[in-house]
Amino acid sequence: MREKVRAFMEQYHMVTAGERVLLGLSGGADSVCLFHLLRELQEPLGFSLLAVHVNHNLRGAEAGRDAAFAENLCREYDVPFYLYSCPVEKIAKEKHLSTEEAGRAARQEVFAACAKEQRAVKIALAHHQDDVAETMLHHLARGTSLAGLASLRPVRGNVIRPLLCVGRKEIRQELESRKCSWCEDSTNAEDAYTRNGIRHHVLPYLTEEVNPRAAAHMAQTSLDLLETEEYLEQQTDQLMERYASAEKNAVVLRDAVSSEAPLLQRYVIRRVLEQLAGKRKDLTREHLESVRELFEKQVGKSVCLPYGITAVRGYETLRLEKQGVHLKEERKRKSGEEVPIPVPAGWEEEKSLTFAENPVTIVKKTSVFPERIEEKKYTKCFDCDKIKDGLVLRTRRSGDYLRVTAKGGKKKLKDYMIDAKIPKEERDSILLLADGPEIWWVVGYRRGESGRVGEDTKAVLQIQIGVGKEENR
Repeated sequence: MREKVRAFMEQYHMVTAGERVLLGLSGGADSVCLFHLLRELQEPLGFSLLAVHVNHNLRGAEAGRDAAFAENLCREYDVPFYLYSCPVEKIAKEKHLSTEEAGRAARQEVFAACAKEQRAVKIALAHHQDDVAETMLHHLARGTSLAGLASLRPVRGNVIRPLLCVGRKEIRQELESRKCSWCEDSTNAEDAYTRNGIRHHVLPYLTEEVNPRAAAHMAQTSLDLLETEEYLEQQTDQLMERYASAEKNAVVLRDAVSSEAPLLQRYVIRRVLEQLAGKRKDLTREHLESVRELFEKQVGKSVCLPYGITAVRGYETLRLEKQGVHLKEERKRKSGEEVPIPVPAGWEEEKSLTFAENPVTIVKKTSVFPERIEEKKYTKCFDCDKIKDGLVLRTRRSGDYLRVTAKGGKKKLKDYMIDAKIPKEERDSILLLADGPEIWWVVGYRRGESGRVGEDTKAVLQIQIGVGKEENR
C-alpha cells in the first residue's frame, strides 16, 4: 500500500521536499494507517511529519483514551505531537449547530491554527474511497452540484488526502498485516448520523449486491467530476472578466452573459453570490435559477437570496447587492409582528393582505379530495375545521414547534431549522403560518402535518404567499 499511496501523492503533487506536514490523528484506523505510511514516506519524499489530535470532550473516558493513544503512538515513533481540547457541545449550542457540524468546524480551526504555529505547509487528512462514496450518496440524496460530488478532493488549498486511492477494507488489511492497533469510536456503530446509516446499510448493499468495487468506482467518478469542475471554474474566471464589474458590496453583470450556455450562466451567478456571501453553503440551484430568470424580466424586478443578498434587474444589467446594516435592523424590527389570516365567508371568495412587504392571497374552496388539492412551494392548502386559536402569519417565537409525523410527533422549530441547514442569520425573518405555538407551514421550506387536507375535509383554505419562485411540491 505504501507505494500505491506514494504514487498517488506524487500524481497530485501533494508535498514538496523540505515541507512540514501536519497529520490530523484521531487514533482511528484511517488516521493511524496514514500515520504509519507518512512516517515511512518522510525520507523518500523529503518532508517532515507532525501530528495533532483534537479532543472533542463528547465521549467521556473514550475521548481521553483516544488522546492518550495518539500521544503514545507519536512518542513511540518520535513524531512531534500537539493536543488540543475543544468544548464541542458548548460550541454547538452557542452557534446553533449540530454536534457533528460543530466538531468539524472545531477540527478545521484547530488544524489551521496548529499548522500556522508549527509552520506546517500541508495538513494531511485520512479520508478514503469509502468516505468519498458516502459523501457522494449523501449529497446526491440531499441535492447538490458537480462541486458537491467532488467535495473530497486529493488536494484543496493546503489540505491533502493521500488515502483517496484506497478503501476502508484495504486500510484494515494493511493495519492487520502490520499488527498495528487503533481506537474504535463507539458512535461509529450508531445510525444516529445520516452518514453512518449510509455506511452501515447503503454502501454494504451496493458492494455486496451490485459491485464489490462500488466505492472505488464512485471515488474515480468523483475525480473525473473534479476535472470537469476545475475546467468549468476556469471558464467562469474568463466570463467574470468579460461580464462582471465589482462595486462596494455589489457586483453588476452585463446582459450579454445571458447569451452563454445556461450551465455557464449558473456558474457565473454562483461565483458572484459566493463573493458577496463569503461562502457557498445554502446557495441552491433554485437560487441560481431565480437570478438567471431575471434576465427575462422587466426593469425593477428583484429576488431576495440568502445572506441578505438581493438581485435586481436593471437596464441591460443585473445588480447583485449584499444588504446593508440598516436593512438588517429593519428585519429585526419586524420580527415579532404578526397578521391574522382571515377565513373568507363565501366559497371561492378571495381575500388579500400584505405582511413584511409580501402579498398574501387567501381563498376558501370546497374540498374534492385529492383532485383539487394542488400545492406548490409558496401555495399550500389547509383544512379550515382544524384551526384552533386562529391562523396568523408571523416570524418565530420561543416555544414554536411543528408536527412532523401523521401520528402527531413534534419537533421544536429551532431544531428543524438547524437540521434543515437554514442559515442562522435568516431564521428570524422566515415567514411562518402558525396556530398558537403550532407551526403549520415554514414558508418556502416545509409544511407540518397540522391542518392537512384529508378525505373528511369539508372546507379548504388555500394560502399563497408571493415571496419567491413557485414550483410544484
